[in-house]
Amino acid sequence: MNIRIFICIGISLLATALIGCGGGQSPQWDQIKQLEQEKTTQAMRADALQKENETLRQQVATLSGLDKKSRLSQLATLTKIALGKRTGLYDKNNDRVKDSLLVYLEPTDTQQDYIKAIGTVEVELWNLANPAAQAKLAEWVLKPAELQKHWGGNVMAAYYRLPLNLHDNLTGKEKELTVKVTFTDLLSGKVLTAQKTIQP
Repeated sequence: MNIRIFICIGISLLATALIGCGGGQSPQWDQIKQLEQEKTTQAMRADALQKENETLRQQVATLSGLDKKSRLSQLATLTKIALGKRTGLYDKNNDRVKDSLLVYLEPTDTQQDYIKAIGTVEVELWNLANPAAQAKLAEWVLKPAELQKHWGGNVMAAYYRLPLNLHDNLTGKEKELTVKVTFTDLLSGKVLTAQKTIQP
């Protein structure tokens, strides 16, 4: 008997086994289709992971061949911080009592451009006319996640605008106060400071 006849008989028997009563598809056929779909999905995931791993290997190879200082020197990194002109005390609820310290922090890079540097900011309010033990009136610390929420600016400048609440820190008799800001840069590890005298 011809081999083709055997093949045709085999296919017919297989089709008969997969076709249920009434001509519908059997549960086995549905299961085969489902397994094929799962196999295709897994193959696509494996391909995506392989491409991702290859990209990461290339990045590691590139970075390992570059000196850390060399990499940082190619980036626009933070070099200076300054306190803007509008830094000062404000009456937040219009009751004629200065209850808020508003700090405009301006970070700039090596090109003197404003840069949204990420880091930790420590703000201190001082009355240098007081005895040393009472000179520091208040202190605030803003972590990177909180700091990022306060970035803003206009066509002339960009800055962090930091509204800080005063809780009975002032007597109302102060003639001159000093705001000191310490910025710890998350990228380079630099610690920069700036201070400004304000009139209550």
